[in-house]
Amino acid sequence: MSSLAPRSLWTLDPSVCFLNHGSFGATPRAVLAAQRGFQERLEAEPVRFFVRELPGLVRGAAAELAAFVDVDPEGLVFVDNATTGVNAVLASLRLPRDAVVLCLSHVYNAVAQSLHRHGGRGGWRVVHVNLPRAPLTETGVLTAFDAALARHKPSLVVVDHIVSAAGVVLPIHELVRRAKATGARVLVDAAHSPGQVPLNVRALGADWVVGNLHKWLFAPKGAAILAVAADQRADLHPTVISHGYRQGLAAEFDFTGTRDVSAWLAAPAGLKFWRSLGGDALMEANQAQARRFRARLVEAVPGAIPACEEAMVGAMAAIVLPPSFGEPSFARALALHDRLFDEFSVEVPVSFLDGALWLRVSAQAYVQDADLERLITALGQINR
Repeated sequence: MSSLAPRSLWTLDPSVCFLNHGSFGATPRAVLAAQRGFQERLEAEPVRFFVRELPGLVRGAAAELAAFVDVDPEGLVFVDNATTGVNAVLASLRLPRDAVVLCLSHVYNAVAQSLHRHGGRGGWRVVHVNLPRAPLTETGVLTAFDAALARHKPSLVVVDHIVSAAGVVLPIHELVRRAKATGARVLVDAAHSPGQVPLNVRALGADWVVGNLHKWLFAPKGAAILAVAADQRADLHPTVISHGYRQGLAAEFDFTGTRDVSAWLAAPAGLKFWRSLGGDALMEANQAQARRFRARLVEAVPGAIPACEEAMVGAMAAIVLPPSFGEPSFARALALHDRLFDEFSVEVPVSFLDGALWLRVSAQAYVQDADLERLITALGQINR
């Protein structure tokens, strides 16, 4: 099956079989051109740009993204990436010592490290909810989550919308609802959500939601959003304190000093490009492709296990590799990734998770079935 859009719309290396859109995204040429336009505008008259033009430009771009994820513009600010947003929330929190902070065993490593750092300074107790082994099911996830809520009575819950290594879409509305019912505040790590799956912040009802724009919404690298509930805004501050301190959310986050904010300003161009490829229809097409890819991988790799039930597949699909690929470890995962790239020019992530090796493929408009077949051929040669 051919791709939905020609690969020439991106600057991807034609010699590489790129099945890893999920890690860093891939910015289209048209969006990079929009970013360069803002950079040139800045350098043409830096004082005018930073002092007179930038405030309106940032708020205008924020308003477009706020409408897309359904949150009032006053409650949405840009950050460099989801990890930056998570750190802003954690650094601003004032929790009692020995407060329990709950996260999932599949938590993204950068978030886990942030919890370790801020939790250590604040004396919080970070508890991981051990999710069931693959294949994950919504029922299994919710059962484990409910048990952890009842046992630990957390003050804060940090929960993923789409877990990174496994590429699994979790029942986020139920997770948030159940956590909020206990009185906990909730931070949703939606790093992979904007553009991959529907994201309605208002309906979600979390206290904070972070999401990257450079992955599935085609923005340049360095563009992400942090959406904040009205009752949490006064106490939230960016990781860099600057001139706008205590003057409101936008004043604090929109300008933290001299820097290139062209990625933020070009984010609406990424949204426009996403819509030009079909928007919601693109999300559905990517999901269909990811499901086909997963079925083909399970068929072609004897002993492979799908990461989750089919209802939890978004635009990424993962399998647990069989023991024939070697003793599972972080080193083995890295070695397998490197061999796939160095010997076969296949870019695909391999992770060590739950005592096993996980391989994840990403669907996207430029990906073709032939790309997956190239991966399968490489896996077959490695696993002979």
